[in-house]
Amino acid sequence: MAASPYIGVPVGQWPNITNKLIRKYPIPQREILEIAEIAWNSLWTSTIGGQIQLDKVDLPATVVGYFFQKLFAHELSTRYPKIWRGEQEKSDKDLVNLQDSIFSTEMKSSGQMGYALFGNRSYNQQTQNDNTVGKEKSGYYITLNFFGNKMTLLRLGWIDQDDWIPQGAETGQAAILKPDVYKYKLVKIHGDYRLQSPVQLLNGVGGKGAAKLHQIGIHTIDDIIKYNGDDKSVLKIKRTNEEFLRDISTNHKALCL
Repeated sequence: MAASPYIGVPVGQWPNITNKLIRKYPIPQREILEIAEIAWNSLWTSTIGGQIQLDKVDLPATVVGYFFQKLFAHELSTRYPKIWRGEQEKSDKDLVNLQDSIFSTEMKSSGQMGYALFGNRSYNQQTQNDNTVGKEKSGYYITLNFFGNKMTLLRLGWIDQDDWIPQGAETGQAAILKPDVYKYKLVKIHGDYRLQSPVQLLNGVGGKGAAKLHQIGIHTIDDIIKYNGDDKSVLKIKRTNEEFLRDISTNHKALCL
């Protein structure tokens, strides 16, 4: 396993390392977003057997994530055939950099409501032993959160194998990321897609709250940002999520400049 650039570095200095890693990464964030949107749109306009459109099928989130990864790799390798290719061998990352393996990248998707990412228990286990050669789990990651057919958050960063925490039970198969990874090792890739995220992503909006907002005509993050009415429950939600909404609005305006 390759040495982590974060080893021995205090958590408070992790953002500096993350910024350096991202500056070195050969795909600009704007292009990652562009490729992701092409892959995402291609996925949902695809058909099964030339008859059934995928957006009419209740696909498991794991299948959506797998298709997205393959379409992303295809678009990237089509653009840069001498630099990138998709996974071919068991030991390959999802995106293989043909010029420098340090930039080979894993992709991780989560289709649950929220911004958490999930791996399986093996993510925190050694991938190599005397008999098998597995995929290296540490390194660059492009991650996607989505819900239904909406992308909700695209991120780029570095995740180490020991950043994954396996479930406590021996029979548990899931692994979650340590909180500091979200804060200091992954950066958000902003874009218009974030404005179209479902309003249920906001704190304080459950099933009943979402239904009420839908009745008012508020379905997306953009809808609630633009809301100028006087409904007290809506205004409370806006106050509760003020920092989150400001982050999205500010970065969206910056992208438009």
